[in-house]
Amino acid sequence: MRRLSDGALGRRGEAEALGPRKPLYLRNSPGLRVVLDGAALCVRQVAKAVMRFPLARLARVVNSGEVDWDCAALLGCAEAGVPVVFLHRDRTVRGYLFGRDARSRDQHDLLYTRLRARLTRAGGMARYEQWRQAMFREAAVEGQLGAALAQRATTDAARRMRRRAVAPEEALAERVAVCFKRRLRGLLSGLAGELLAEAGLDARRWSRLDVGVDLPGDLGEVMGQALEAPILRAMRVGAATGVELDDAALTALFEAQTPRLWQLGLAAVKRLREMLET
Repeated sequence: MRRLSDGALGRRGEAEALGPRKPLYLRNSPGLRVVLDGAALCVRQVAKAVMRFPLARLARVVNSGEVDWDCAALLGCAEAGVPVVFLHRDRTVRGYLFGRDARSRDQHDLLYTRLRARLTRAGGMARYEQWRQAMFREAAVEGQLGAALAQRATTDAARRMRRRAVAPEEALAERVAVCFKRRLRGLLSGLAGELLAEAGLDARRWSRLDVGVDLPGDLGEVMGQALEAPILRAMRVGAATGVELDDAALTALFEAQTPRLWQLGLAAVKRLREMLET
């Protein structure tokens, strides 16, 4: 289990009455159990101090592997509007929990109403696919530009890597691809789930969207394009210094990029609403 510091916020640095919201990452560990304690999640682990996380300060919960959840704790997340994403041990998405609309910022319910009205009509799924492909192309261009800047970086670590030929660019590109497939997809889906909760897609609305799309997964992949350059830079430095990008470092890097990812996700959701209008 890992709790991020105040400098790595899950929400966009937005001040709230109880302070900024943060993500909670739970990783499979012997005896790890989550229960509800009043208005907070209480995380217990063998031979470790009990940790308490107020629901009003949680942005999202990312559960990786087998964690023992008390039913009341899950219901507490649902009632507080805190989305939970459950990951398999290999970091692929196993499922989502969405609650009530306590987090919604869409007073007019535009995303939900347009999704429900348009996707079930003739041509609706085609419009969704057009949006998906368009956002992938735009995000890929941004990611390629960022990667090109990273390629021209002249940090000492990058120069040492080139002199020693520790890792050819082809090998680094392959490692970045594996990183996205195996390690980042769940984190991105969790962030997408939080964004969609604020866009008004609560449990009741999700249950009425009887359409065959993976909106959290698609939105997460779109946002993930912006991570290519920082991940590539981090792997170059790691190749030069011999320090691998472990899970803790990768999660910290991801959280440092969330303000940018959030803005990209907001733009993608706005574009989806616009495309569903026509």
